[in-house]
Amino acid sequence: MPSLASIRAHVEERLTGRVTAPFTARLPAQQPTVRTGIPAIDSVLGGIPCSQITEIVGPRWCSTGRKSLQSRVLAQAAKDQFCALVDATDSFDPKSARASGVDLRRLLWIRCSGRDVKALEQAFKSADLLLQGSSGFGMVMLDLGGIPESFVRRVPVSTWFRFRAVVEKLSAPLVVLTPCAVIGTCSTLTVNLWGAQIRWSQPNSEIPAHARLPEGLDFELEVTARRSLKKSPQSIRIFSAERQWA
Repeated sequence: MPSLASIRAHVEERLTGRVTAPFTARLPAQQPTVRTGIPAIDSVLGGIPCSQITEIVGPRWCSTGRKSLQSRVLAQAAKDQFCALVDATDSFDPKSARASGVDLRRLLWIRCSGRDVKALEQAFKSADLLLQGSSGFGMVMLDLGGIPESFVRRVPVSTWFRFRAVVEKLSAPLVVLTPCAVIGTCSTLTVNLWGAQIRWSQPNSEIPAHARLPEGLDFELEVTARRSLKKSPQSIRIFSAERQWA
């Protein structure tokens, strides 16, 4: 009975010229990413993966840091590239974004004028047009965070699969902000944001509330899904918004 070594040598001889190094392990290609600009988050996430969909989830009914994280991500991405923001509920605040470091000259802001279903239709049509010809954008962001959950959940899953197929052919990431997790396996990275904790100027709880001033907000986020790296859920509690723009 031939040995394993002789079988391998025979197979390599037959495949010579047709398959390059058939028994050589190939390391996975490094996934390009866009940094968020927040070291505590980048150390866990490794950045926002390009050519993929990233979902940032934050409820509408409480302060979770969704807008703060949005501004930080746009500020980082717009340093060297042009970015596009599809604003479904016209909730983007340019002044706060500028204070966070966003270069508004490098940001295409598309403001939708409808409400609920109409706003969703306008937002998806705009995002579709951008993705079909977005070779010039370093990031495309779709903000559905202000749309009620009941309407966002009605988006057909086929829409997300179609978006994923288009984004995979691009060099830019698609970042989608939602009030609830809806994209599922179509997203490479899913980030859940939780309620904020106020950071007071005087941490001593014995001091009367009227004698203290809020200095900022501390948020918590959790990485709940990553198809490419198979990461287990991880929590971060070091994401803060300072008082001047929170």
